Amino acid sequence: MNKSKNLHELYADFGMAAEKAQVLEIEAGNVVLSFVSMFVDPKTISSEDKVVYKKLVDEVDRKTLGNLLRKIRNIVEFDPSYEEVISEALRKRNYLVHGFFKTHNFAIFDETGQIEMRKELSDISKQMDVAHRHLAAISLLLEKLAGREECSTEKADKLMKLGKAVKI
Repeated sequence: MNKSKNLHELYADFGMAAEKAQVLEIEAGNVVLSFVSMFVDPKTISSEDKVVYKKLVDEVDRKTLGNLLRKIRNIVEFDPSYEEVISEALRKRNYLVHGFFKTHNFAIFDETGQIEMRKELSDISKQMDVAHRHLAAISLLLEKLAGREECSTEKADKLMKLGKAVKI
């Protein structure tokens, strides 16, 4: 593999890990919103309520993963194993965004360094996946407790087939 191809793949791996970190952040927001929705009857929402809920969704969307996890910890008492997985994902997310390239500095100019960086990005991606599954399980549990219907596979497939950004 030539250096330019390896470097290109390094940047692609970084992008995929960063995307997984964003998805994890979205799932943390889903946990918060799922909890709030437990106390809302969709059939009785007024126009004024819709404005309030829209503001809440916007506020959740602006929160960082760390801020969302602090909110979740006020809602849910994590099992110690969940706490460890999610805290480690937060640490790795912050490292990825704020320190990954700085930490590796000149290694990016060497093929061996690039390979080591890609392995680390693979490990970070796996940690994001595990933490995402943990938060998704919490979100799903809260939705079920609220008696909410989960998003069907068919609906998700339909949205994915559109192949474009959809305002949800």
